[in-house]
Amino acid sequence: ALAASGQHATFFYWGTSLNALNAPEIKRAYDMGFEIGNHTFSHPYLTNLTPEKMLEDINKCAEKLSEITGLEHFLIRPPYLSTNATVKATVREPMINCQIDSKDWNNASTEQILNTIRTQKKDGAIVLMHETYRTTAEAMEILIPELVAEGWQIVSVSELFKAKGLELKDGEVYSFAK
Repeated sequence: ALAASGQHATFFYWGTSLNALNAPEIKRAYDMGFEIGNHTFSHPYLTNLTPEKMLEDINKCAEKLSEITGLEHFLIRPPYLSTNATVKATVREPMINCQIDSKDWNNASTEQILNTIRTQKKDGAIVLMHETYRTTAEAMEILIPELVAEGWQIVSVSELFKAKGLELKDGEVYSFAK
């Protein structure tokens, strides 16, 4: 739905889910202009890890993503959106949280996802969704044409910040661009 409408998004992958079967899909998404991000290797609460273990988990995922995309640096989505001072001092890339959580991960229905986005949408908002849920896919089939018709653009996180003239800084956590 995103590609068909010329819109972009950022997809955050975690390392244990990366394999030979989905690597071509990830490479295709990257080649189509979608941003690929790092969601750690094992999806831990970063706040429960030592700085060394935190970097080990992030770097392990980055290595796998680099093999697929050829890139060296990736935005980080902390699992469970969990950060603290130690995470901020340790992580060497910008970290992306969200301003709007679709709650698709918590069994939100298609209608609930539609309602959340329709009522909470705002310029510069980062929206959390997962491409692996049927309800999210169904909601996107409805929302994308609707939002585009209203004049909205759906862009990757980096595109959003660039359009706003803002710089993403290492070790900072972002939920919106303004």
